[in-house]
Amino acid sequence: MGDSVTNPAAGYRIVSPELTVKAMRDNGYKNTAFALAELIDNSIDAEANLVEVFACEERPKPGQSHVRPRIETIAVLDDGKGMDGDTLRRALKFGDGRGGNSKRIGRFGMGLPNSSMSQCRKVEVWSWTNGAGNALYTYLWLDEIENGLDEVPEPVHQRVPDQWQQLSDGLGESGTLVVWSDLDRVLWYGAAATLRNTEELIGRVYRHYLKPPEEGTDHRSVDIRLVPVRDGDVIDGERFVSPNDPLYLTHPTCTPAPFADKPMFMPSDIGDEDNPGVVRLPITHNGQTHDVIVRASIARPEARQPNVSGHPWPANASPNTDAGTHPWGKHAARNIGVSLVRQGRELSLDTSWAIGYDPIERWWGVEVDFPRELDAAFGVTNNKQTATHFAELAHFDWKAEAEPGETFKALKDRLAERGDPRLPLIDLAFYLQEKLLPTMRRQIRQQRVGARKNNKRHEDEAAKKANDAINRRRDDGRLGQTDKLDQETEPEQKRQQQVDTLTNRHHIDKETAEALVDEDLAKDIRVRWISNFEDSPAFFSIDLMAGMLQVIFNSNHPLHRELMTVLEDVPDNADADALRERLSRAADTFKLLIFSWARMEDEIPGERQRAKIAEARQDWGRYARHFLDDGDDDE
Repeated sequence: MGDSVTNPAAGYRIVSPELTVKAMRDNGYKNTAFALAELIDNSIDAEANLVEVFACEERPKPGQSHVRPRIETIAVLDDGKGMDGDTLRRALKFGDGRGGNSKRIGRFGMGLPNSSMSQCRKVEVWSWTNGAGNALYTYLWLDEIENGLDEVPEPVHQRVPDQWQQLSDGLGESGTLVVWSDLDRVLWYGAAATLRNTEELIGRVYRHYLKPPEEGTDHRSVDIRLVPVRDGDVIDGERFVSPNDPLYLTHPTCTPAPFADKPMFMPSDIGDEDNPGVVRLPITHNGQTHDVIVRASIARPEARQPNVSGHPWPANASPNTDAGTHPWGKHAARNIGVSLVRQGRELSLDTSWAIGYDPIERWWGVEVDFPRELDAAFGVTNNKQTATHFAELAHFDWKAEAEPGETFKALKDRLAERGDPRLPLIDLAFYLQEKLLPTMRRQIRQQRVGARKNNKRHEDEAAKKANDAINRRRDDGRLGQTDKLDQETEPEQKRQQQVDTLTNRHHIDKETAEALVDEDLAKDIRVRWISNFEDSPAFFSIDLMAGMLQVIFNSNHPLHRELMTVLEDVPDNADADALRERLSRAADTFKLLIFSWARMEDEIPGERQRAKIAEARQDWGRYARHFLDDGDDDE
C-alpha cells in the first residue's frame, strides 16, 4: 500500500521488477555451461578473436582444511569491439535487442542479464573502446532490485581491475569483461571442475567458430581460453577449447585417441560427389523460403573394428572389447542425437531422434543447420537451448495422425488449414525419420558383419562345421552351383565377385568386405553368414557365388529380432536369470518357426503341391542331419 501511495504508477505495474528478475532466474538454463554460452555469444557477435573464461576459487580459511575449495567468481573477458555507454546500459536490460543484424547469434537481447542472474546475484560489466584504462562500468545486483531498484545504473568510468588485466593473455584495445559473483546457483565446486564440465559442451556449441571459417559462410574464427584460478594465480588445467564435432568429420578435435587428429566418421550416402553427406532442404515459413542444410555421417569401420588394415586400435585398447566401451566410444555416446545448429552455433543436441536403448545410435551423426529467419518455424526458445517445434516432431507419426485413407499430402493440407505450427518442418521430419536415419542404421548394423568380436568363436565353429559338411558332400560327388562356378572362375575374379556382392548388394563398406573375403579365402571357407535389411517376407536368402555359399539373414524380419538378436547381442554383465530368459525366448521362437511351416503345409490346397512341400521338408531334414553330425552317418 505504501508504495502505491508514494508512487501511484508503481502500484499498478503488471509485474514488479523483483518478480520479473526472479522469473528470469528460473528461466531454465540447464547448467552453468549453457549460461556461459550466452556470454560467449555476445563476444562472438562483438567480433572477438579471443574469449577468456576464468573460474576463480579461494583456499579454505584456517581451520577449514576439510572443506573443498569452492568457486567464488566467474568472469568472461573478450577482445571484441566493446560498447559505448548507452549500449552497455541497454545490454543489462531484460529483453532489449540491439538491432536486427541477421549475422548476430543473439536473438532477444536477454542473454547477458538472463544468463547471469540464472547463476549469480551480482553481475558487473566493464566495456571499453579505447583501452582498458578507459572502461565504462555498470552492474546488476539482486539485493538492490529486491529493494526497489528498477533501472540499470548509469555507466561510470572505471578502469578494468588489475586482477583481470594480469590474468588475461590477450587484453585488447577494445573489449568487454563480465564478472559473476555471489554465485548462489553454480552447482560445481572447484575451478578446475567447473571448466572441465564446461569444456566439452562449449567445444560442441562453438565447433564451427573454433576452426578456420568455412567457405561460403559468415562464420568467424575465435579462440576460447579456459583459465582456472586460485587465490589470484592461474593453476594447472589452463587450456584452449578444442572443437567437439558430433559428426566426427573434422580434425583436430577433443575426441580421444586415436581419433583426435583424424576423422572417426565418414560422410553418409547422401548428397553428391562435390558435397558428400550434405543435402539442402527448402523450408517455407510466412511466405519466405530458406534452405536448411542437413549433414550426416556414420562411423568409419576402424572406429568399431580393431582389425581394419592400416588403422590399428591403440595398444592399450583390447580388441576383444566392444568399441563402445573404449574412450572414443564413450565420447560418441555423449554426442548421441541430432545437432540443431542456428547461425553456426549449436542450440541443442536433440536426443529425441535417437533410440535410447540401442548402442548403434552413438555411431551416426546428423546436423540440421538453419538460419535465424526460421526461428519461429523451429520454435527457438529465448535462451537458445532448444527448438520446441523441431523437438516435438522427433516422434511425429503421420500415419497415426492421418484420417482413414488420408494421404501424406492431404494431411499436410489439413494441417495448413488448421494453422498447425509444425507444418513447415513436416517434410524435414519425414526425411529424417523415414529416409535418412533408417538408412544409416542399416549401414551401421552391416559394419558388424566384419567385426567378428565377442561371437567370433561361435561363428568360426558354425562355419567350420558347415564347411566340413559341404566338403564331404563335394567329395561324394554332390556338387552344388557354387562348386561348379568355382571350377570355371579365376581366383582374382572370384575374390572380386564376392567383394562386389558385399559392397553393392549388401552395403558393407569396401575395407570390411575386402578383409572378410581375404580371410575366408585364406582359410578356404566356403560358407558365409551375414545379416542385412531386405524388403522381403523371407527371413533369409542366399547368394550363389564361385566357391562361396552366402546366407543373408533378413534383419527386417521379426525372426531376426526374436532369435538372432536374443542369442547374439548378450550384454557382458547379463546374469544367470537373464541368460535363462533369453534361451527360453529363443526356444519359443524356434517352436513358432516350426509351427509356421506346419501351418503353411496345412493351408496348401492341392495334394500334389502339398506332397512337394513335404518332400522339401524331408530333404531339408536330411541336409540338416548331415550338417549337424560329424559326418559319421550317411544319408
